[in-house]
Amino acid sequence: MDIDGHAYVVFYVLPSHSPHSARGSYVPVESPRMEYVSDLDTPLLRLSDKDYFTLRDAAEGVAVFGAIGSGKTSGMKTLATAYLRAGMGGLVCCAKPDEVELWKRYAAEAGRSGDLVLFGEGGHGFNFLDYELRRQGMRGIGSVTECIMQIVEAEKVVMTSSGGGEPFWERSPRQLLNNTLPLLFAARGVIRMEDIVRFLGSAPQTPESLSDKEWQARSFMYQVLRRAMSEPCAPIDQDDGRSITEFWQRQYATLDTRTRSNLLINLTTLLDRFLRGRMRDLFSRQTTVVPEETFGQGRIIVLAMPSLSWNEDGLIAQHIFKYMWQRAVLRRNTLPQGYRKRPVFLWVDEAQYFVNKEDAKYQSTCRSSLGCTVYLSQSLPSYHAAMGGEKAKPTTEQFLGNFVSKIFMSNTDPETNDWAARTIGRTLVIRRNFNTGWSSSTGRGISSNSGTSSSSGTGSNSGHGPGGYSGGSSSSNQKGANEGRGRSAQRNDSRSGGEGGSEVMDYAVEPGVFVHNLRSGGPANNFMVDAVLMKGSRSFHATGNAVLPITFSQR
Repeated sequence: MDIDGHAYVVFYVLPSHSPHSARGSYVPVESPRMEYVSDLDTPLLRLSDKDYFTLRDAAEGVAVFGAIGSGKTSGMKTLATAYLRAGMGGLVCCAKPDEVELWKRYAAEAGRSGDLVLFGEGGHGFNFLDYELRRQGMRGIGSVTECIMQIVEAEKVVMTSSGGGEPFWERSPRQLLNNTLPLLFAARGVIRMEDIVRFLGSAPQTPESLSDKEWQARSFMYQVLRRAMSEPCAPIDQDDGRSITEFWQRQYATLDTRTRSNLLINLTTLLDRFLRGRMRDLFSRQTTVVPEETFGQGRIIVLAMPSLSWNEDGLIAQHIFKYMWQRAVLRRNTLPQGYRKRPVFLWVDEAQYFVNKEDAKYQSTCRSSLGCTVYLSQSLPSYHAAMGGEKAKPTTEQFLGNFVSKIFMSNTDPETNDWAARTIGRTLVIRRNFNTGWSSSTGRGISSNSGTSSSSGTGSNSGHGPGGYSGGSSSSNQKGANEGRGRSAQRNDSRSGGEGGSEVMDYAVEPGVFVHNLRSGGPANNFMVDAVLMKGSRSFHATGNAVLPITFSQR
């Protein structure tokens, strides 16, 4: 089809690789269970007769923009099923309740139902503290701290904080955790959320508390400290132990009472949601699912806790699992060979609910780990709001700048459309001009004339001659008259016209195209969704530049 002078082509899914997979155990295996593609030049979708969307394109990231009702979610089914047919493992974040059923259908159509894991249903759990400690032991305490700090970051997103935050309140939760987790692990060999809360709740209130026998007898924190120093399950470095003890005695215990109470309440309140209900079942008990299953066995983990129905719990839970999965992807090249070759995808619809500053870091480096990302959102301002703070715009631009492929669908947000036009860039375009002219003249004339004339005369003669006398006379009188009239009219019409053209630098795709020229699917549009695909620094054969109009089918 042709829209605004561009020929639109339809995406076609290439033949399936016919994957087969048995569910098996949740213990990751080195040997892949199904066929998958790993050559970066493998075509996944045909864009035109000579243009393809390859695994390389997938690994460089895809950012999708489209207004509500633009066909964004349904139109991208083509790309989702292409990833599944390529044998990828993956992680899917869910904002809307119907997304879980959507991915069930995608998996069934691609022959991948056996690889689907619905985390949030069926009794699955991921004790991320235990997972991280088993992986690294005492050396991984810092990583555990960062994992818990993701709860703090997720809470900021949930509360849609727009301020930059005071440095003290940013640092303090991390400092508390760094001086709590090593003692718990040294004393007990495990770290549990309830133990963190108990430890913080029994910390010394004054410098003298540590030597107070009555306080020692009732303080869980003191029991942990004594066990960690005298009978550790996991030895703690002496210098670290001394530093931690000094923190609790000389820094924490000397804080202003109100400041200390605020710190304690803020952190324990965040952790409290993991001590009860479904969040405890998911993250504080046994582990049945780990991120590495998406590499080794090609699992497709769908986070079946939609934020619009699970609310804050759903958002925080998905932020944590996404963060842990991203870290696992980035370190996968240190794992045995069976974990390194299978491409994996991260699919985030309504990305404004799940994006944070860590996503920019992940997107900048995940290509080398065959991490393929697809982020879908309505507009640029939605990302700005999610990032929050004074640096929201540059952080968003840094994040989106790491997506090589961008797909722009129908949109009414002017900021997004202007940004899309600027991102696609300017090119030499021919501006045609036309001129026409018309003139008309009319003239009329009337003339008349009249006249009269008269003349008269007399004459006589006489004479004498030999023969006698002679004489005579004459007279005349003449009159005349004439009259004439005339009338004339004339009209002249003339027309003129001309056309020409000139080359000027202008937007390759005008912002108005995203408002007026792209179909948004549904029966009125024969279930076709139009979009503009931009692939940075590469030219399509069909257009000779980096922009290709495309059409998705919703069916």
